Amino acid sequence: MSQKPTTTFQNSSPLLVAIDGTGLAYRFFYALKNLSTSRGFPTGAVFGFARFLLKLVRDFKFEYCLVAFDVSRKTFRTEISKDYKSNRKPVPSAFKVQMPFIKRFAECIGFPVIEKEGYEADDIIGTVAKKVSKNCKVLIVTSDKDMRQLISENVSVLFTTPKQEKLYDLKTFIEEFGFHPSLIPDIFALSGDKIDNIPGVPGIGEKTAIQLIKEFGSLENLYKNIEKTGNKAQVLKKYEAQAFNSKKLSQINTEVPVEIDLESLKRKEPKVECLLEIASKLEMKTVSMEVLKLFGKPKTDSSKKLEVETLKKLLATEDLLNPPECALIPGVPPIVSVEEGYSLVSQEEVLEILPKYGRIYTFGLKETYHLLGEKAKEFPFVDVSLCWYLINPLQKSYSPEAVYESVMHLPITSVVAKSSEFVKVGRKVLSELKKENLERVYWEIEHPLAFVLYEMEKRGIKVDVEYLKELEKVFENYLSELEENIWKLSGTKFNLNSPKQLSSVLFGKLGLKPVKRTKTGFSTDTETLTYYAQQGIEIAKLLLEYRKISKLNSTFVKSLLKHVGEDGRIHTTFIQTGTATGRLACANPNLQNLPVSDEISKKIRQAIVPSEGFKLVWADYSQIELRILAHLSEDEELIKAFKSGKDIHGETALKLFGTTNEELRRIAKMVNFGIIYGMTPSGLAERLGIPYKEAKTYIDKYFETFKGVKNFIEKVIETAYREGAVRTIFGRKRPLPELFSPDKTLRNFGERAGVNATVQGSAADIVKVAMIKLHEELKELGGYILLQVHDELVVEVPEEKVEEGVKVVKEVMESAGNLRVPLEVNVEVGERWT
Repeated sequence: MSQKPTTTFQNSSPLLVAIDGTGLAYRFFYALKNLSTSRGFPTGAVFGFARFLLKLVRDFKFEYCLVAFDVSRKTFRTEISKDYKSNRKPVPSAFKVQMPFIKRFAECIGFPVIEKEGYEADDIIGTVAKKVSKNCKVLIVTSDKDMRQLISENVSVLFTTPKQEKLYDLKTFIEEFGFHPSLIPDIFALSGDKIDNIPGVPGIGEKTAIQLIKEFGSLENLYKNIEKTGNKAQVLKKYEAQAFNSKKLSQINTEVPVEIDLESLKRKEPKVECLLEIASKLEMKTVSMEVLKLFGKPKTDSSKKLEVETLKKLLATEDLLNPPECALIPGVPPIVSVEEGYSLVSQEEVLEILPKYGRIYTFGLKETYHLLGEKAKEFPFVDVSLCWYLINPLQKSYSPEAVYESVMHLPITSVVAKSSEFVKVGRKVLSELKKENLERVYWEIEHPLAFVLYEMEKRGIKVDVEYLKELEKVFENYLSELEENIWKLSGTKFNLNSPKQLSSVLFGKLGLKPVKRTKTGFSTDTETLTYYAQQGIEIAKLLLEYRKISKLNSTFVKSLLKHVGEDGRIHTTFIQTGTATGRLACANPNLQNLPVSDEISKKIRQAIVPSEGFKLVWADYSQIELRILAHLSEDEELIKAFKSGKDIHGETALKLFGTTNEELRRIAKMVNFGIIYGMTPSGLAERLGIPYKEAKTYIDKYFETFKGVKNFIEKVIETAYREGAVRTIFGRKRPLPELFSPDKTLRNFGERAGVNATVQGSAADIVKVAMIKLHEELKELGGYILLQVHDELVVEVPEEKVEEGVKVVKEVMESAGNLRVPLEVNVEVGERWT
């Protein structure tokens, strides 16, 4: 509301505010159509509705209230006329998905929500107004002009649209329009209503209808005096039935069978936490601020510092039937907190304090292991951050602060200040984990994996430092040579890393024709240089080579050298919460990103060597995602090909082209993997450098051949739209808010992401299961897992047990997934990783 409307309700009479929820929700949906979360979930209708309710609560004093909603478009009116509202488009999916949040917000702010199958929100409000207006004043808030027919001595209407907002009572309505509001249905009976597809009488417009009804007082009286209507009599007689039918359609039903009394509509106390939860989920910071400003912060326990001895007593209960719970927040020093308060403790005190029973909530289990060591594996930890990641894998951070704010829906300035509430946070998250059916993924995969990753980080990876330093010299010499050759070809010396200087040389001195523009001039990006190189321009080839070697040297060689510790090993950090699909991520440095595109790039991987007395063993799954696709799709052709042990890309080429060779196999491989990633014909055409029609033919032929795959993709997308998420074989969830965006590009992305997450997420889970099993098996051999690179594992085993180690690695990895087709693992052994 732009400003507080003048109202006649500030008196001793109680006031009931009745809101047309459906009408207002649609109004805000179309007015704020482009609002969405960072992931594309639409929020315009919720945002507009929430702010409207907050302003209404602030501007009006009222004891009673309700929000009424339509249940569906099928009502008693559609039984009268099948054409009623038939001109309207289907309810947009982006609107549907917002309705639960709108209704929940209304309930949480204290408004009873009422709906009745077969009736519209207008009818519910009309029934309530008629019933209670003898005992109190009623204010109807709507964007539907039809509802003004309910205006009476005690009933007013706040008519609100994006362009105007006006409060009508009986006096102001009659002054403006010159007739009683109860005659609105009679007028629509003649003029009709295009919005609701009510026909009226052809040829009679709104002005004429108003004149006739004002003259005769009602539709019934008009027809009793039909001869007095002059030249309109003929058309009125012809469409008499249609006119009376139109009146029925226009008239609000005030006899809806709903059991409502005034006391049941009493405004309830707002649930601030609930309001903040909705605002937080939908990233509506403005709404959060307005809620806090209007209602204040919800009451929460304030943390108090406890002496360590007091904490020990609290945790040392003998009641094993109801063991105590606490939270451990890793840090220096760590914080142990219970609902009664918190203690800052030393590592030794933590090991002494933590009970051997009960539940200990922590926020970063792997970090907790680093803090406490192997003993901590025996403690009953629950990693709240990991659990919250499984529930909401799209969040940017899973720090204690971020999880607290997401779960409690309140800002946090200090972990210490709120530490006693972290037990509550843990309980809430565990409850949500169970509700989302994600307990298996946590307890069977993510929880045990945290210890495996801790041991991998602690062990680290040995690096041949001298080899890397020599490689750095080789690259720097090569870069100098390339620089000299580029200068020679250009006829001038310039800074190769300066886009401005390079642009001046290429387009000024050498006169090359620019391919594309940027904000600052002509582009010299990789795509542009690749285009020139394909035209045979030598300087472009050398520039591409220079950029590649420069990146290899700075991003990889120098970075690896920087991260080598005093023990000659790199202790990288593995991140369990880094991707939406469940894949592990890696940082400081990112060893998963070491290049393998060509022989010169592979030289960097060769810096990874085994510990003394050990051998490196590395193993990778062969086409694991395509095998998962075969399993999930149950496609007979794919299953047959994998079970027979045939080359899947060669087999696909045979199906698509009737024959196979290296080139056709390459195309088939691109199609195979492109299907998983949702590659479009235009995307395939670009990757293969072929016409769009040809690429489309390949994809169409693929789906004709592998019908199970097509059915599987359609089923995944259908489920994704229905449930708003997809799941892996193990039950890991990937929400897809993009599917509900009004932006078609985002929806298309959501569909592709859904298929990809189902397959790639299942592959990630299988690799994690393999890591957990392999960790135990290798321990018996004295071996270690060193690194995980998506579908590949790098381990080291004692030299004398290499043969046994290879066997264990292969058997464990191939048995990690129970699929309809066999998993195949390629294993290699060496002194350097290649």
